[in-house]
Order: sequence, then C-alpha cells, then structure tokens
Amino acid sequence: MSIIILFTNIKGGVGKTSCCALFAQYLCENGYPVKVLDADIQASLSRHRERELAANPDAVIPWEVSTVDTTDRQSLQSSIEEAMQFDGVVLFDMPGTLNAANLDLLYKAADLAVVPISYDFDTIDATGIFIKVIKRVKDIQLVFLPNRINTTENRADDMKQREETVKILGRIGRVTPRIKQSVVIKRYSTIYALDKYQKAAVEHAFNAIVEHIKL
Repeated sequence: MSIIILFTNIKGGVGKTSCCALFAQYLCENGYPVKVLDADIQASLSRHRERELAANPDAVIPWEVSTVDTTDRQSLQSSIEEAMQFDGVVLFDMPGTLNAANLDLLYKAADLAVVPISYDFDTIDATGIFIKVIKRVKDIQLVFLPNRINTTENRADDMKQREETVKILGRIGRVTPRIKQSVVIKRYSTIYALDKYQKAAVEHAFNAIVEHIKL
C-alpha cells in the first residue's frame, strides 16, 4: 500500500524540489521503498537526475524519478492510480502555483502535504493563501517544513515573528524542526548518498515527518 506525499507551496524559492529529493534519499537510506513523480512543469528534479546520469552513466540509481503530465487529466489520473499501487512512499514534487490544470486530483489523492516555508512576510502570506485554497479541495494533513532558515538573524522582532508563525501554523498542522540555510542543502544529489553534513542538516526535520506519517 502506498503513502502519497506532496512537496508543495505556491511560494517560489522555499526549496520544494531540494527538500523532496533530499527526503527521497533519506527514506531510501533508512530502508523505505520510495519513488518520486515530478509534477512541476519546469521538471527541475527530473532534469537534475538526467544531468547527473549524463555525467555519471555507471551510477546506481537509488530511487526512481519520472515526470507526470498535469495538463492531461486522464493521463494524470492514470499516473495517480499507478502510484497508489506502489508498495512504499510516493513523493510528488509539485508546481509552485495553484493555477496548473488538474492539481485537484493530486490533492485529493494525497495522504500528506509537506509545505516548505521560510519566515519572511511574503512567504507566510502566500502560504496562508495556499492553505485556504487547499483546504477547500481536501482536509489534507499538513506538515510545515521551515527551510533555508538563517540562524544568524536573532533580532528580537525576528524571533518573535518566528515564534508567532510557528504557533499559528501549529494549530493547522505539524511544524518540523528547521533546516538551516546551508550550501549542503543546495547541492543535493539524486544519485549519491547524503554526506554527513547533509544528514546532520535534515535528520531532525525529516524524522518528524516520518514519525507523523507513522512509517
């Protein structure tokens, strides 16, 4: 039986694709069967895999990546039905918009939406809009993933804003521990194991997601 998880938010620049890829690798390294479906029209994750394989043709692929066509409703429904037959965790890297066609099918099928966020006002506003729209489609479980957080910004007003944001989002879903802003997150791979720095950066946040879905 599959568990379908969407990595999604309408705000760009919050790290949906990198978090999705890193989480796929994290699950794989912890013994969970996992596959990734790239639903973003930019296909950033799929193209990342292609570039890595072109440079390393003998690499052993740890988890499958494939694209899905969200513009064709029947094709998308077929992809979802196939994903539901997978015995493991299926991750969807979602578009950074709510205007793409047929996304309702994905939100209705999903068991969980992981929403990467940052604490700036623009991201919080956009995330609030996103939550309202998604909840109209399905009362889906939400996990908020604070990502690319600059831990050197410790001004009192910034810290108060973060605390208020976590408190508000905690009433709607679960808020994981933060992932700090770091170059090790940006240089994610779809074929190589997490190095010790990447693992240290993501393990607390990703363990919270794993615990939430009771894998």
